[in-house]
Amino acid sequence: MYEKNIDYFRGFFASIIVLIHTYQILLLPLIYDPDSLLLKVVQSAGVDIVACFFLISGYSIANNLHSNYLKNNKNINIKIFIKSRFNRILPPFVYSIILLIIIVFIIQYFQLNGSELYRLAEDKYVPREKAIYDWEAILYNLLFLPSVVYNISTPSMNGPLWSINFEIYNYMLTACVFILFFNKYYSLKFIISLLIIISFFIFQFTYNNYINYSFLYFLLYYFIGLITYFIKLKQLLSIKRIKQLFIVFLFLILALMVYDINYFRAYQGIASFNTLTILSIFLILFYCIYLSEKKLYFSNLFFSVTKYSYTIYIIHFPLLLLSLSLFHKNIFKMNIFELTILISCILFFIFKFSKYSSYIVERKNYRK
Repeated sequence: MYEKNIDYFRGFFASIIVLIHTYQILLLPLIYDPDSLLLKVVQSAGVDIVACFFLISGYSIANNLHSNYLKNNKNINIKIFIKSRFNRILPPFVYSIILLIIIVFIIQYFQLNGSELYRLAEDKYVPREKAIYDWEAILYNLLFLPSVVYNISTPSMNGPLWSINFEIYNYMLTACVFILFFNKYYSLKFIISLLIIISFFIFQFTYNNYINYSFLYFLLYYFIGLITYFIKLKQLLSIKRIKQLFIVFLFLILALMVYDINYFRAYQGIASFNTLTILSIFLILFYCIYLSEKKLYFSNLFFSVTKYSYTIYIIHFPLLLLSLSLFHKNIFKMNIFELTILISCILFFIFKFSKYSSYIVERKNYRK
């Protein structure tokens, strides 16, 4: 069942993430202030939006599995599900790794800013210290280990890749859960799936005596999205009740902001998802899934971005770092008008480059 509002927000959120990282990479060297309200709002928005990607992912996967169930005589074909997910994830993922390597090569070969250090004397902030390959991190990323194993990092030149690793394991756990529901408890499939789930959670709670809160939080949001699909399918909550909850959450968020503006803080380890973040995520969930169908502003733009949202999400970060390498020294000499023109041109290039890249690595598997 195709739901246009879910597609709309996939494109909308991808666009906002690009703008947030543009602010972080190209503007913060000029204007960084750790006490800035704008910085706190932008950082918190970034956390909320990534969490909302997981909500939408869970919702979309539930939709996918329900369609799979209906098409296969009320039986879920797990092989088709796994194949479709890997076909959707792997081509853009591998492409982003190749692009990262090419960009680092260009920066180092032409000795651009970042080949030794990104930091200039005038800088108030730098997003990365240096353009490096991170071969070990790249290898781990190809094995989908960073962040899922809490002490393994993603390649520094492409930070957003951490969330793709989470997605892969979310798909695996979802497949295992549905195998449990659709197989007898004494079958081999049931036993193997149960062992995978138990082993995975034991690892997340006990590896190096550390609880991987980050993965568990985002897994929770993923399953909230998944459950929400079935709540909507079965019409367990009326639109009137959803609107009431929406107003309550909105009131609580405003009250928290008035009470203490420090609730606007970004994700910071174990203490990450504060009350404001959690309420904001549920607020966005209700709006995206239940209340937005007739209020999709700039719909042509965001529906267009949706078709390459995954590609732009995982390649924009190294492209922005390449832009910083090319223009870092110049941005300190530009007035506001010149800087606006430069950033607009960079964004135009990133969106167009992602769009044409998606014809190769994403669109043939779009909405499968």
